[in-house]
Amino acid sequence: MKNNSKKIYSLAFVLVCGLLQAQETFPDDTQDVPVNDYLPALFITAIAIAYWLIHKRKLVK
Repeated sequence: MKNNSKKIYSLAFVLVCGLLQAQETFPDDTQDVPVNDYLPALFITAIAIAYWLIHKRKLVK
């Protein structure tokens, strides 16, 4: 009985996951937004913050 119920729950889980991933198609009439405009500024900021944190950690030790 235990093995049978495990199979039923597994099948139900697979079916529910399949239904959750289903999406309706939509027309792609939206304007594409350029994402990479801020990447150089983000990289410079990330490098500066990482340098500051590493430098701060060396001063504490």
